[in-house]
Amino acid sequence: MVNPFLKDGYLMLHASLNKLPILCVDDTAKTRCSSKAIHRIVCEYLAAQGLENDGDWQARFVDCLIDPQYASSARALVAQIADDIGSIFWTLKGGQEHCERSDWAPEHWAFWQGIRRFYLAGGLLHGPIGAILTEAVRRNLESRGLSGIELRLTAHPAVISLIGAAKYAAFLGKDALVFDFGHSYVKRGYVLREDGNFVVHTCMRKASEWTQWECESDCAEREAAYALSDFIERTVLEMLDAVTARGAVCDTAVISIANYVHEGCFVSRGGYGKLRHVPQPYDRYLSERIAAHTGKPFMVHLLHDGTAGAYGAQGENWQEEAFVGFGTSLSVGFPCEKMDFPFSYTVVSD
Repeated sequence: MVNPFLKDGYLMLHASLNKLPILCVDDTAKTRCSSKAIHRIVCEYLAAQGLENDGDWQARFVDCLIDPQYASSARALVAQIADDIGSIFWTLKGGQEHCERSDWAPEHWAFWQGIRRFYLAGGLLHGPIGAILTEAVRRNLESRGLSGIELRLTAHPAVISLIGAAKYAAFLGKDALVFDFGHSYVKRGYVLREDGNFVVHTCMRKASEWTQWECESDCAEREAAYALSDFIERTVLEMLDAVTARGAVCDTAVISIANYVHEGCFVSRGGYGKLRHVPQPYDRYLSERIAAHTGKPFMVHLLHDGTAGAYGAQGENWQEEAFVGFGTSLSVGFPCEKMDFPFSYTVVSD
């Protein structure tokens, strides 16, 4: 089955699920679903119950599900969220009967009909809430009569794109720094080969900078693009210094990033899309900048974050699989043949 959302192995702009009019089962109510939206809904619920958030809204909400005082209302909210998420798959599998999308031809809808397994991941699904929501979405789809698809929560859903970047490093035959540059946070780590196994070391995340979508003018956007590039460069160098201090040697970085890239070039707008104002291909530009700082050769590889997530989740029937990530916005990705190899790994937190 030819994937119409890929060109030369790169994810194309029209694959985006953020442009998809997501419909409810009655084909009337439209909704959008992201970690940001669900975070807001749950925090509003906690506030309405007079409960403190304490910064860990997911854990606090899970507590509500088992507390007799709040269990009924909390479960009703889970069902509401599951209906929102389920509407994504209802829309995709329902095809043109449920939705009109001008940039999708019949072959795009037909492709979705061939997808049998969806991998789910992202910060929204981290911890116990992930299994709870995944099971609730399964029940929601069953209640709609939608069968023949499997929803599978990935291992390590909050860092699955880091794992995908690590698998890409394994494909390259390299120990490497790995990053996931999202709109809200940057996740960082490195992968080393140890006794035939790959160990993915994850480090404390840091807040993203300069990822705003809108700028006052083209001039302001260009200035922001270089500021963003400087931030990425500093982040890579900081990680490189930390890994070197631990005695490891890395001359490669694999970067998952929340934007569309083709052969190292940015091809869309948005938060990281402003990097198109920086010399392209950006992977080569950044490689040269890092090498100039260290005085040693260095190579950067860029992956769309959904593609990295798909690589991290990829199973044996990869032709029938798709990845959906619930981050600040929705991400999508697909496994591929070149990543169809055994990848034994362990995740440790530094």
